[in-house]
Amino acid sequence: MTSELQGATVLVTRPREQATELCETLEQVGMPVILLPTLAIEPIALGPEQRSRILDLDQYAFVICVSPNAARLGLDALADYWPQWPVQQQWLAVGPATGEAMSDWNLNLKVAQQGATSETLLDWPELQDLTDQRVLIMRGEGGRETLADTLRQRGARVDYLELYRRAVPAEDPQPLLEALQQPGRVIITVTSGDGLRNLMAMVGDALPRLQSCPLVVVSGRLAEFAKEQGFLDVWQAQSPAAFDMIKTIGAIQQQES
Repeated sequence: MTSELQGATVLVTRPREQATELCETLEQVGMPVILLPTLAIEPIALGPEQRSRILDLDQYAFVICVSPNAARLGLDALADYWPQWPVQQQWLAVGPATGEAMSDWNLNLKVAQQGATSETLLDWPELQDLTDQRVLIMRGEGGRETLADTLRQRGARVDYLELYRRAVPAEDPQPLLEALQQPGRVIITVTSGDGLRNLMAMVGDALPRLQSCPLVVVSGRLAEFAKEQGFLDVWQAQSPAAFDMIKTIGAIQQQES
C-alpha cells in the first residue's frame, strides 16, 4: 500500500478536531497532506424546548445520533441531567465513527456500520412499526428530513435535539492554491455537501483546476452532488473511516501508475 500512496498530495477538509487520524496516517505512509478545514462546528446553546426534551429522555424508546459531533455534544448535555441512563432505551448510531464516540457511555447501542447513512436505519426491524413510540434524533441544525419523515409515517412521534451548526471557518486556502499550480497531483477528500460547497467558494478562480482533481467522497448521495457541481473524477470510499479513505486513495494512485 505504501508504494501506491506516493506521488500525490492529499487535501483533508474535515474539521480540525476530526482530522488528526487521517492526517497522521497519511503522513506515516509518506504522503504530503494539506489540512484545510471547510467546516467549523459551533455548539448551539440549548433553549427551553431543547432542555425539556433532555428532561423527557426516559419517554423516548429510541435515541438516534446521526454524527460524531451530535454524539459528543448530545451525550455531554444529557449527562448533566441523567447520571444514569433510562432502562430499556435503544440507542442507534449512524456509522462507526458515531458509534465510537458513544462507545464509552455504557449505552444499549446498535451501530449502522460501513457505508451507513441515516436512511440505513430505516431497514432495521425495530424501526418498522413505531405506533405510539417516541424517537429523539440528535443532530446538527438544519439536517435532512428523510429519516424523521419516514419514522413519522410509521407511527412515531419524532423530536430533534439540535446541538450544533456548521459554519465556514476562517482558514487560509493559499497552500492548496499553490499545490493546484504545481504539476503534481492533488487528491481531495470531502465528507459532506456543505464542506464541498465551502471548498468551492474558498478556491475562487482556481475552481476549474480543483474540479479536475480526483475527489474522494463517503456516500453515493455526495458523489452525485459532486458530479452535479462539475467534478470530473469522483471516487466513493466505503466509509469516512481513515482506513477506507486511504484504501480509496491507494486505488486512485494505482490506476494512474
